[in-house]
Amino acid sequence: MTSINEYFYAPADRELLQFNELGNFTSLWEAELDWFEPPNYRRSGWSGAARYELRRKNNEIVGVFIKRQENHLRRTWSSPKGCPTFRIEWQNLRKLTQYQIGVPNPLYYGERNLDGRRQAILITYELKNFKPLDEWLCDLDNKTTAANKDLRLAVLPEIADVVRRLHDHRFRHNCLYPKHIMLKVRQDGDLTATDIRLIDLEKARRVFSPLRARIRDLDTLLRHCPDWSSYEKDLFLNYYLNLKLDNLFPKQLADELWKIPLIKWVKRRIASKNS
Repeated sequence: MTSINEYFYAPADRELLQFNELGNFTSLWEAELDWFEPPNYRRSGWSGAARYELRRKNNEIVGVFIKRQENHLRRTWSSPKGCPTFRIEWQNLRKLTQYQIGVPNPLYYGERNLDGRRQAILITYELKNFKPLDEWLCDLDNKTTAANKDLRLAVLPEIADVVRRLHDHRFRHNCLYPKHIMLKVRQDGDLTATDIRLIDLEKARRVFSPLRARIRDLDTLLRHCPDWSSYEKDLFLNYYLNLKLDNLFPKQLADELWKIPLIKWVKRRIASKNS
């Protein structure tokens, strides 16, 4: 027995896939795609992603990521027997897009139960000219200049704003590593424009209180971002809490942050794990 459920984010997305003869689950599942990275196998299931180029009617090329999985499930309170992790990611993408929090633009989600095999497809638009935070920092380190040092500091408010608004809406990313923060930085003279997007949202979830979300995600990000100096981490926390303390000297800033319970809890948690 086969059952299929499909969703398009917008009518234009349906038209785009239909124009490329990929307008339904079966054609997407059977399409010959080259894996962007090796599929992830676990237990009785697998999950993988491929980059693909679609063509609009005006011949414009549009890059997308097509992710496919089979029996790659996660149990939730609403699905105790498990649901495809891409369904969770699709729901998160739609909700965060509604909240105007930077994430990849969703295009399509479909799932099929084929003789007991739970299959799912998720498509998002490519983040063109974006780089993961850790790669971006590494590139700057390889060509250290005074301007690059200023650029490192210039992107901190934008990153902090996206993470804070994620938590303000009671979302916890649960996997907030630097590689999951994508940024595109454009410079025009002294003006810096930064576009931030959060990716890999299949583990993200809504929580009752944003406090635990803040502690968990801030701990993960700060512990796994060694390319940030202690001062840069403190500046990030200052912008995250909108404290307006960035004019202080590093030691003064650290002392002021230590007076805030949330920061104290996060820093103690980091220290205990590092030890």
